[in-house]
Amino acid sequence: MSQIQLHKVDLNLLITFEALIEEGSVAATADRLALTPSAVSHALGRLRTQFDDPLLVRVGGKMQPTAQALLLADQLAPVLRGLRRALEPPEPFDPATSDRVFLIALHSSPAFMARTTAAIQSVAPNVMVEWVRIRSNNQIDLVDGLIDLLHVGGRAHLVDGIEAVDLEPITFFSFVRKGHPVARDWCADRAASYRYLQVAVEDTGSTPIEKEHRQLNRPRTIGGKVHDFTLVGPMLAATDFIATQPSFVMLELWKRYELQVLEPVAAPTDFPIRFAWSARNSSDPGNAWLRDLVIRAYAEHQAEVNRQMRAAAISLKD
Repeated sequence: MSQIQLHKVDLNLLITFEALIEEGSVAATADRLALTPSAVSHALGRLRTQFDDPLLVRVGGKMQPTAQALLLADQLAPVLRGLRRALEPPEPFDPATSDRVFLIALHSSPAFMARTTAAIQSVAPNVMVEWVRIRSNNQIDLVDGLIDLLHVGGRAHLVDGIEAVDLEPITFFSFVRKGHPVARDWCADRAASYRYLQVAVEDTGSTPIEKEHRQLNRPRTIGGKVHDFTLVGPMLAATDFIATQPSFVMLELWKRYELQVLEPVAAPTDFPIRFAWSARNSSDPGNAWLRDLVIRAYAEHQAEVNRQMRAAAISLKD
């Protein structure tokens, strides 16, 4: 058989073929598809020409598929099922009964992750949430549907096929161990005499904090570097380092390690933050439900953390 030219294949013929195989007669197929028997017979003739095979032959008064027809039916069945799923409107998403797995890429923020997971479980007990690390290829994974929601910090360019919503800019605070001598007289000159702990989560060699220090001509010396926010707490508790970090990742660490909160010597006030998702999931009811819940929880968490930290922060002296 010569190679089929797909652009010349009539989809209606394949639907008719499927019904012929399942019904075993022209009359029954005509009833199923609301066609006349002559229309079905004409379609069968076109199919025979298209595939260069009888496809159905009469045996003992009944139409029987040929070997080629059986092979074709097996190959077409999953294709037609997939096509029907693609063309059908999405099914409603019911959190109470769904068992979907959602993947969210976010920098380590234990308090927010725990709070959000609990909120999801309270209304969707069978849904599973997997929190994955921020990586350089997250945007590609998002477009490909490998993750559902991505937390994007800074002014990173979003590739085609991604939609996003802007949130309130990140608020930064500085942190030191309890009883740190710098907290007794917190000013830029005193801060400059101590070394800083840097979190380099993406190995870029710099952070938005470095840029602000340079612009204000308040240089700082890096004394240690870690690659995960969860390490900031124990590192500060054991050293005289200073760390300037986003508030939303520090709530649990601040309280667990009894850190002192300080107004930062230098930190951006307009550092943008977004949640992003694949454009192809924009109208997916499950993804829309997840976005709404997570984004709302994030905004509430950040506002509450900022309120607490502002109340506790030691002001920077001139």
